[in-house]
Amino acid sequence: MSTRFLGVELAAWRPAHGPKRIAAFVDHTLLKPEATRAQVLALCGEAKRHRFAAVCVNPYWVPLAAEELTDSGVPVATVCGFPFGATCFRAKAFEAKEVVKHGAVEVDMVAALGRMKSGDWGYVSDDIGAVVEAAAGAVVKVILETAALTLDEIVRGCEAARDGGAHFVKTSTGFHPAGGASVEAVRLMRETVGDSLGVKASGGIRDCVTALRMLAAGASRIGTSSGAALVGCLGPEPLPLEALLAHPEAHAASCRAAASR
Repeated sequence: MSTRFLGVELAAWRPAHGPKRIAAFVDHTLLKPEATRAQVLALCGEAKRHRFAAVCVNPYWVPLAAEELTDSGVPVATVCGFPFGATCFRAKAFEAKEVVKHGAVEVDMVAALGRMKSGDWGYVSDDIGAVVEAAAGAVVKVILETAALTLDEIVRGCEAARDGGAHFVKTSTGFHPAGGASVEAVRLMRETVGDSLGVKASGGIRDCVTALRMLAAGASRIGTSSGAALVGCLGPEPLPLEALLAHPEAHAASCRAAASR
């Protein structure tokens, strides 16, 4: 019997193998353009220690991250067409092919935002499809930049991602002035894709309560640079997710991740 949180069927998106560590949902992320080699190495060290779902770095750090994470069980993710999504799809496809060649197994591509706002959904789907094809089996997550979209555009963007063969839809780059992830956007994305795609919430997620609210709304991944703080608060062991997701706000008073911000 499935459980419902915020109107979403938990069974439709929750991983199938029992309670999960919070780290298992986290893409440990460092996408600041000024990020240094030393910071990327530190990120990879944290990823190995906490066994995050993935690390996500800018493309020119992919070879370094792939080398550091060899035999760790932590995959390397990177971005494509980042952060605007405004390059032509052949350029995005080339970038995707290159990063996969150098060790990325997940590619978070930015959808063609201006084309979405113009209603050019065929272009959007073709753009996504070109990256999926070039990524040659790598997991492709489509960044919609939901804070800049209407509700209808979020739905259409999710449908274009599905039509283009992507594996996830993702809320945000974290760099757009319109803002990052919202519970409402994540819930709508999950309702749109059902259990056919993953949903990644990213942008502005820096404490446990926000992360838990995103998971309750239907996210199956959390993109954040605060992964170590989340693990430091919620711990490294499997969690009683049903209780936590039923009332995320109950954790607020004791959240050490929020206190460390």
